[in-house]
Parts: sequence; C-alpha cells; structure tokens
Amino acid sequence: MKRRRKHWRDDFGTPKTFVLYRTPDVWRYAMYFSGAIVDGYLAQPSAGSEPGEAQTAAHGKAEDLAGQPLTISWEASNEPGWWTGTITTEPRT
Repeated sequence: MKRRRKHWRDDFGTPKTFVLYRTPDVWRYAMYFSGAIVDGYLAQPSAGSEPGEAQTAAHGKAEDLAGQPLTISWEASNEPGWWTGTITTEPRT
C-alpha cells in the first residue's frame, strides 16, 4: 500500500499557536497556522489526566500536523483548564 503525503498542510504555512483545553470528555485542541486553523481532540490521554501529559500528547500531534519538529512554550490561560502554546520551528539539520 502506497503512503499518501498530506498535501493539505503545505498550503497552511507555518504554525503559530496551539490552544489546548480540557472538556468533561476529552482534551481538545486548535492549532493556528498562518493560513488556516486545524482543530480536534486527543484520543489519549483521558480528560482526567494531568495537563503535562496532555501537553506532551499535544506536542506530538502538533509536529504531526506541521510535518516538522516544533518547540512549544506553554502558558496557562485565564480560563481554568486552558493552555496556550507559542510555537517555534526547530532548525532543520
């Protein structure tokens, strides 16, 4: 089986911000690119897990969506259960 390339993300530009928030059922996210917004939920960890666990999973999801290594600096929001991540790309070697 041939693996398909995710062409849709090529038009999105560079990711800028990642928002992570807890709902009663799951951790949800929104990733803001310069040309689009991608949102969804994390299948793991559960909604009852610690924020650090969810941030680690969200980091992996962000790198998958961006198709490149990223650095995310997390900050707690004024809203309980919400975190905002500022994204920078890692230099390619």
